[in-house]
Amino acid sequence: MDTEKKEKPSFYFPFKPYSIQEKFMKELYYTIENTKSGIFESPTGTGKSLSICCSALQWLKDYNDKVIAELETQINNLKLEASSSKDNDDWLQEEYNKIQKNQTLSSIQLKLDKIKKRNEQLLEMKKRVVKQKSNVGTKMNDYFHNPQKKKEVEDNKENVLEVGATGDDNDLVLEECDEKDDDESESEEIAEEDEHHMKIYISSRTHSQLSQFVGEIKRTVFKDDTRVVTLASRQHYCINPDVTKLKNVNLINERCLDLQKSKTKSTSVGEDGKVLKKTKTKSCTSCPFYNQTNITRLKERILTDIMDMEDLVKCGKELKACPYYASRAALDDAEVALVSHAGIVSSGARSGMSLKLKDNVLIMDEAHGLTAALENAHCAPVSARHLSSVKTFLQLYINKYRARLSSKNLLTLNQLNYVVGKMLGMITKTKDEKYQETPTIFTLEDFVIKADIDHLNLTPLIELCRKTRLPPKLHGFSMRYTPQMLEEDLKKSAPAKKSSLESFLQNISKKKDGNNDNSGQEKEPEPTPTVQTVQAPPETSPGTGLYAILDFLQMLCERSENGRVLVQKGDDMSGNLKYLLLNPAEHFVEVVKQCRSVIVAGGTMEPISEFLRLLTGDSKPTDDVNIVKCDHVVSPDNVIAICMSKGPTNVGLNFSYERRGTGELLNEVGRILRNICNIVPGGVVCFLPSYSYEQNVYDHLKKSGVIDAINKKKAVFREPKSAADVDQVLSKYATAVKKKSGDQNGALLLSVVGGKLSEGLNFSDELGRCVIVVGMPYPNSKSAELQEKMSYLNRTVGAGAGAAYYESLCMKAVNQCIGRAVRHANDYACVLLLDERYSRPQTMNALPSFVQKSLLDNCTFGKAFGSIGKFFTKHKDSSST
Repeated sequence: MDTEKKEKPSFYFPFKPYSIQEKFMKELYYTIENTKSGIFESPTGTGKSLSICCSALQWLKDYNDKVIAELETQINNLKLEASSSKDNDDWLQEEYNKIQKNQTLSSIQLKLDKIKKRNEQLLEMKKRVVKQKSNVGTKMNDYFHNPQKKKEVEDNKENVLEVGATGDDNDLVLEECDEKDDDESESEEIAEEDEHHMKIYISSRTHSQLSQFVGEIKRTVFKDDTRVVTLASRQHYCINPDVTKLKNVNLINERCLDLQKSKTKSTSVGEDGKVLKKTKTKSCTSCPFYNQTNITRLKERILTDIMDMEDLVKCGKELKACPYYASRAALDDAEVALVSHAGIVSSGARSGMSLKLKDNVLIMDEAHGLTAALENAHCAPVSARHLSSVKTFLQLYINKYRARLSSKNLLTLNQLNYVVGKMLGMITKTKDEKYQETPTIFTLEDFVIKADIDHLNLTPLIELCRKTRLPPKLHGFSMRYTPQMLEEDLKKSAPAKKSSLESFLQNISKKKDGNNDNSGQEKEPEPTPTVQTVQAPPETSPGTGLYAILDFLQMLCERSENGRVLVQKGDDMSGNLKYLLLNPAEHFVEVVKQCRSVIVAGGTMEPISEFLRLLTGDSKPTDDVNIVKCDHVVSPDNVIAICMSKGPTNVGLNFSYERRGTGELLNEVGRILRNICNIVPGGVVCFLPSYSYEQNVYDHLKKSGVIDAINKKKAVFREPKSAADVDQVLSKYATAVKKKSGDQNGALLLSVVGGKLSEGLNFSDELGRCVIVVGMPYPNSKSAELQEKMSYLNRTVGAGAGAAYYESLCMKAVNQCIGRAVRHANDYACVLLLDERYSRPQTMNALPSFVQKSLLDNCTFGKAFGSIGKFFTKHKDSSST
């Protein structure tokens, strides 16, 4: 413990904090102050998000005040030294010292003046925003009371939404890349380097969880003078309907950049197909929301009003300003930036959003899934449908534009087509091959040799596609084909038996001889462009597929010794390729090195060794990492946890994959649910291992009449598979819980472990008086991907590390389910774990600490049922008194 921790900072909390909240805030404050990293465990429902906001914002305020105070002290000391300096015999040295001090004084004074000027500008900005809001109110009054004004506004709205389609055929042709010309690059204007302004980046798993942080910041005393921005991709922030209809995030990015170009290139082509002249012409942006004046206004609104994503999009539509670019513009002046885990763990996403982590603070909430997020960000899956679609349209593209492509680009495209074909061959099962359910795992070196692409340099292929924006061009090209046109062109190109190399060499020789009378398919008339019929859905379009292929090839080029390639062969386009990153820490280390402090926080952070490896590269605790574990705010008397080993008919409860589908166990589940619903008031949430098993259980209980019997006591709901239906089901569930009529008292919700209801949602008070977890949700042990990961851990970490990792995957999912119920100090609930394996010592030790305090293990149904009955009778009596 550092000696500095003896001084206790004061925290402004909306109410009197619990002791564990004070501990959490104090430890977080000093972890950042001492430039350390931290692993913070605080059970769900303990006000973790609010504690993070209060302590981090308090530290930021103190830090900013300290910076100004230190600069003023330095200036005063230098002035004092200058005024009190005595005459020295060595006048030359004295003059030199005086010049040095004056230069230092000027430099420090300049820093202080910049800070003060910046603060003054931000105050002026607030005044402008207040004035603009009053003007908007006046205009809205005119809108509702002045018919002419209303008509003008409606006309403007219609004009905004009518965004033109893409240009002519020349937009699809690849041009030579000029490295000095950055018009085609992803990066927009980069601001000049300025003084470092401390920022706190707060990340969470989902955008809805980030919205919760916005709400918590608004509860603090810092809400009026803290500048907060929520960062997200164009897919979430774009309000241009012409762009959002593309659905795929990569295509949206490319279309957005195309619309905002300040220059357009026009190309003159001679009769022989050669490029005669390239010119650049100025053009206005085609996106009506990319207006710098409006974007600046929205930026100032962001920095003045704390807004979540929905608020920002709504405000952007009102001001006719792009939320994406406004949030990017606000980032430099913001003090707190909210971003999803996906925006942090990927270097491409970080650069895309211009995140500057250097010397700043990063706090990652819901960090239990950080390792999975890192693995997903670098997995690069490619399906057979992707490869087939790209190969088809890439060949058609080459055939059509062969005469207009430079020899260098034509060679590169043919090489790319060759690589795509070899990758497709790796996952396409031949007639003689038997179906192989288990995929094959290759090292990167073995894969490129097996695929016969080891002789090619893949980097130039990737660079050409990125710089020339081939994916959106290929997407636009495919959009011009109807299914009939596609079939005709494929038939025309089918007779060509020559290899790609032979065709290319023949084409080059013809160009040299001046013979441009292209034979065969080039002589056929080109199909008339059309955009009415789309040949493939967005998820399997050649544009989307090419992005996936480029990500995969990029991973191959990194040549990581911890990388693997999973190859799954299949029929009818069912095969796939997937890059596996066995050690995600190698990509997170650069984040840790850049930041002043990295805090990972969550409800359950076991095993701690996993996060130590991410933060330090080693699984052993060090002085550079502060490990903090907090208890739950709820009293042990308010929680009863039971590991039930035997059912009502004394059947052993072991829901292993081989046994869980038996009628005997399904009948036991039905009996348990019926009895629990009879004695537990309010809502009961039952988590099952998978969607398929939930379907089996429901069908069996419906057929046996158990569902109808439960419905007499509690309304039965099921977790929907579609995310769009979640809110509706939850609303109906909450209504049923609160509605008490006749014999009905509450509701039963059948959910899935790891599903949409197992994380981030709160079933507090009556909504979740009992949480049931049926079985242990172990991942598929036969998975080649999992076996490779476990084998890697056993080799690098030590014997047994793979088994520990396998166990932790299961228990992390269970603990997330358990955390849905008890959400505040006065809440109470029952946790019922149905499986005899929960009574194993290593499994019980992996449960949350607040559950372990009241845990009853190896319970028969009779003992468990009696304990639950007494628990709710006690709380019913205490609530009535």
